[in-house]
Parts: sequence; structure tokens; C-alpha cells
Amino acid sequence: MKILEKKIGYRFRAPDMLEEALRHASTAEGGTQRSYQRLEYLGDAVLNLCIAEEMYRTFPAAEEGALSKARSALINNRNLVRVGETIGVPDALRIDSSVRGKGGGVTRKMVADVVEAIAGAIFLDGGYDAARRFVIDHFWAGNEVEGLAAGFDSKSRLQEWCQKHRTPTPRYRLVSAEGPPHSRTFLVSARLWNGREERGTGKTKKEAEMEAAERLLSLLAEGEEYP
Repeated sequence: MKILEKKIGYRFRAPDMLEEALRHASTAEGGTQRSYQRLEYLGDAVLNLCIAEEMYRTFPAAEEGALSKARSALINNRNLVRVGETIGVPDALRIDSSVRGKGGGVTRKMVADVVEAIAGAIFLDGGYDAARRFVIDHFWAGNEVEGLAAGFDSKSRLQEWCQKHRTPTPRYRLVSAEGPPHSRTFLVSARLWNGREERGTGKTKKEAEMEAAERLLSLLAEGEEYP
């Protein structure tokens, strides 16, 4: 259990919570001990909430549909199994020997279900912040998230760059709005922590911000990261 807790990155105050998360229905003793199924139900919601919050903060300009697709790209059976194998779920799962000895043994679905149960157990044992740390540490994988960010708009990609390099996020300022109400042209400035500033124009404020952010991203790509 201590080895597993180390791999998980969390020490349980109530070890029986982790034991329940690792208990297959085949070993539940006539109802006196619960299997991981209830915790799995809770953990599914915890995982999705943690990733949804991180997506919401990281990609401020992304629309609902794009955020939902991105969340599904991180919280799916493939990633659940990857995390489960990394922390050692297949060996730690408490399953009746007759089931383990069958052809299928510990299935991928079992591993995925247990990872969800572990997330639920951490939430109950240590609260949301502890559960969030587990989820972000194990699911917010660098390369995969960078790939998602590349598919988002320029404002989201610029914010992701700033977070990755631990710099303050850009500041946007409306410079002007000219023309009649039905056909305005907006001019917006985007300013980085180092004073570097670019401007963009568009028929909406969002379009203008996107253009300004894209110009800053071009500078960063060329290596102009510092003043």
C-alpha cells in the first residue's frame, strides 16, 4: 500500500478508503465489504470536474464544444488504463484468484474502473484539492496537452505558453472602436509581462484580440521571449 501511495502521490489518512478502491466485487465478503464500484461512480465525476476546471482556466477563449472534445481526449479508457498501469493497479487489485486465473484475468476495464475509484477515494479522504493534484499530475500530460492547445485559438495558445513558462498571462486592452454600430472596427492591444505589445483589428473585440495574440505568438516562436 505504501508503494502504491507513493506512485499515486497521496497518503491516505483512512487506508481503508484505498483498500475499498482496490477491491473487486469477487472479493467482497457477502456485503460486509464494498467493492470499488461506488467509488468508481464518484471518481468519474471527480476526474471530469478537475479536468473541466483546468480546461476552463487554461483555454479562456475556447468554446463549449471544443472544451468537451478536449476533456474527452484526456479522460478516456486509454488514459485511465495508462495511469492505472503506471501506478501499479494490475498488481494491487484485490481480485478472487479464480477470476485472476481465468483467461482474461485483470482486464483493461477493471484497471480503468479502479483509477476512477482511486480518484473518488482521494476526494473523500483529502478533499477536492488533493483529488485535483492527483488528476492533474497523472492526466494533464505535457505532450498531449500541448497537442490540444495547438488546436485551440491563438488567445488560448498564448495563455498556455505563459503558463508553461511561468510568466504572467497577457493583458488585453481596447484601444478604439470606430465606425457605425452595425459595422465597427475594433483595435485591441495585447501586452506581455516583458512589455512587448502587439495590436490587432477585427469586426469584434474577440477577433481583434485573436489577431493581437497571434502576432505575439509569432514573436515568441521566433525566440523573442525576453526584452
